[in-house]
Amino acid sequence: MSTKSFHARLFASVLALCVISSAGNAQLSAAGRARLDSLRQTPEMAGTLIYQGTVFALRGPGADTLFRYERRVHTTASGISVTHATRDPAGTLIIDESAQLSASYDFQRFDAANAQAGISGSVVSSRGGRHLEYTLNDNGRVSTATEDVQDPVVTGPSVHGFIRQHWNELATGSKIRVRMVVLNRKTSYGFDLRMKSQADGQTTFSSTESSALVRLVIKPLNVTFVNSDRSLVRYEGRVPPMQKVGGKLKDLDARVEYRMVTAYR
Repeated sequence: MSTKSFHARLFASVLALCVISSAGNAQLSAAGRARLDSLRQTPEMAGTLIYQGTVFALRGPGADTLFRYERRVHTTASGISVTHATRDPAGTLIIDESAQLSASYDFQRFDAANAQAGISGSVVSSRGGRHLEYTLNDNGRVSTATEDVQDPVVTGPSVHGFIRQHWNELATGSKIRVRMVVLNRKTSYGFDLRMKSQADGQTTFSSTESSALVRLVIKPLNVTFVNSDRSLVRYEGRVPPMQKVGGKLKDLDARVEYRMVTAYR
């Protein structure tokens, strides 16, 4: 592929990341609806409740709760299954994101159902974590794609755990490059993980897009932990749910405050 062609494709991807859609028109697949219904009826099947997060706008007036989400984890034969369930202020379950991981947080599989955007699908890892297979149902339109990767793969439900797994390495000042799965684009994006700061018994790590062009759209993601037990305190950055603005759904950069329920997994 020529340099010109590569940059043209990258620029198109950046524009696609600026999601603006009409509110109320999403049509989730039957499989996606069934996935949300199952989690809604029996959330304990997703495992032990680890924490609850309250989502606020990162910028702008007011401190209203925009969404709430929770993390649940259960042990599998090959490691762990992690589920992030997001609800609107009325308590309606709108997004389920689940990741299958090894005990050391190596990526195996990602599944999602997003009623707000009308998308569902999966990403499956093979060939020792170097090959990804995407299946996406976007409001009834089914498509697939494949991608070869060299760096470790992370998802929303796994990135904070991945940082905890590599805490000591990052604390020395090292940078770790990862690939963040973006299901609705059927691709992954490179992020550089670093330790940002330490103060008052807490440590903040940042995730910065490795492409300068994509950084114009995706600002650095910051997550703060308590040093003593490495429990979560706060996250600032892009989140899965979108915010309705002027009748349109727009990508949301948010602040998430956590309440730990049990030890982090």
